[in-house]
Amino acid sequence: MPYTKQDLKKLNLDETKPIDSYPIVKLNVFDNIDDINLNEKVKDEYRYTLEIYKDYLESITKLNKSTQDKLLRDFKNTEIIDNHTLESESYDKIISFNIHHNSISFNYLLRKLFIEQKPLNQNIMAKGYEILMRGTSNEKEIKPNHRINNNHIVGYFDENEKRIDFLPISYDEIEWALAYFISYFNKPEVKEEELLIKPFILHGLLATLQMYEDGNTRLGRTFQHLKMFMLTNKFLDVDLKLPVLYFSRTYLPYRKQYRDLIAEVALKPDNESWNKWLLFNLRRVQDQINLNDVKLSRMLLK
Repeated sequence: MPYTKQDLKKLNLDETKPIDSYPIVKLNVFDNIDDINLNEKVKDEYRYTLEIYKDYLESITKLNKSTQDKLLRDFKNTEIIDNHTLESESYDKIISFNIHHNSISFNYLLRKLFIEQKPLNQNIMAKGYEILMRGTSNEKEIKPNHRINNNHIVGYFDENEKRIDFLPISYDEIEWALAYFISYFNKPEVKEEELLIKPFILHGLLATLQMYEDGNTRLGRTFQHLKMFMLTNKFLDVDLKLPVLYFSRTYLPYRKQYRDLIAEVALKPDNESWNKWLLFNLRRVQDQINLNDVKLSRMLLK
């Protein structure tokens, strides 16, 4: 069912106000994803980002196999920690998570979608999500399937005052949204430009739709990094076994801007909002390449 007065009451919102007066995400978030018109600023940033990404990739592929494998594993292990730090889990819990859960979500999705080359489906998504939430503070409350109610607000406390960014898509529309997301993920990419565009759209969709009880942006970043890895192999003539780049850590200094841009896409998913989101993410790629280049330089000097 769509949002009701009872839903507003459960969310401690004023049920006397019209439901449409609240910022509720609609299915139109999908309307422009296949034909976003990149503005000149984003095009310039895209060209620059792709250039330094190719240079960075070349530096990694020059390493001998043993060194390269170690480096890529280090990048992945660092991402697991950073990915959860962004969600404010305790550091000790993160370490425990890494030790006791070898079949982490990224490994599972990598195996299913890349190694076994299976198309994404709802079962794979649900299992990936369930693994992702293991070891987190909300693990006991989380069900592996999507939300089955509208008892969810996207927001945070700002100086002890609760800020509501938006109300996620109504749960009765989630099955449709999941089908559309899965179809978009599986749709074959034909242009190199999609390498640094489609991963961010996937991230943005999961962040705005909020189809699961918790961990939606975390899941979005997981799919973002996985798709970028798959498209890197496809378009840049390499045969990597793991991604060369993760960049959850680079969102940390920009957390408010990150939330604001997600909310803007959620409520007004037009060309302008998507361009702002893409520009923001391209710059986070640049940040992480600069960070990784330090480690790479040390290796190349040995």
